[in-house]
Amino acid sequence: MDTMALIRGILLLVILCTASGCSSQPERGEESRQEYVESVMAILTQVQKNLNRIHQKTAVVERLSSTMETARPQSAEDVGKDIFESIRFIDSTLESSRQLIARLEEENRVSKYRVESVDQLTLELRQLIEDKDLEIGALKEQVAMLDEQVAELHETVDVLDEFILEQEDRLSFAYYISGSYQELARKGVLTASSNPIAGMFSRTYSMSGDFDISQFERIDIFETRDLFFESPKKSLRIVTPHSIDSYELIEGGNSSLLLIKDENEFWRKSRCLVIVEE
Repeated sequence: MDTMALIRGILLLVILCTASGCSSQPERGEESRQEYVESVMAILTQVQKNLNRIHQKTAVVERLSSTMETARPQSAEDVGKDIFESIRFIDSTLESSRQLIARLEEENRVSKYRVESVDQLTLELRQLIEDKDLEIGALKEQVAMLDEQVAELHETVDVLDEFILEQEDRLSFAYYISGSYQELARKGVLTASSNPIAGMFSRTYSMSGDFDISQFERIDIFETRDLFFESPKKSLRIVTPHSIDSYELIEGGNSSLLLIKDENEFWRKSRCLVIVEE
């Protein structure tokens, strides 16, 4: 049944009113007939308005649902609230319509002007409301499934954002350690070179194949541009590979300063800096 049934019902009552002489001067007892007709017409008109509003709100929910999945988290939350409010309005309007139909049925049942067509109309209206309720129930399930999908999507995005931030943090940090060869060897950072020829000319060190990074100092490469050492420049030996043009060792008497001129280039070959203080 479509909404035209309501219009036919109203027309039926108009015809009934006209045939009963509602437009003429009422005789004794005729006023209650007119009141009956006017009450029934008022109920049908309100039910008609309710159904129109439900149809409009249903269209709103469907439109909002179509935009929810692609919305940003905050926007999706706002869209979800709008959907919730629209569905709540539909539920309350359906309940109001049920009450109006029950009232129409009761008024027609107890009236001495009872019209069988009105009884049939209330049955059809009640079925129409129940069908609409089932339709809204299916729409609620779709919205609930969409809400879960959007929640999972945003959770995935949050995880990816967290991963990206972790990667950015990881890429902005570097590690350094300094000390005598004996100290660094004891910590498992360095081993002496096994090349006998190199040992004839200078003491050569090499990185251990496995060392504990927790023994190093962690620094932010974009904030730490210089490192101070309490040893003269000639006593410092950089073991790890770093572009020679990216830094400068500055003499300071019995101390020295490692000045990093280009942090990206300096840390490009190695994120670890190992300095032996000989």
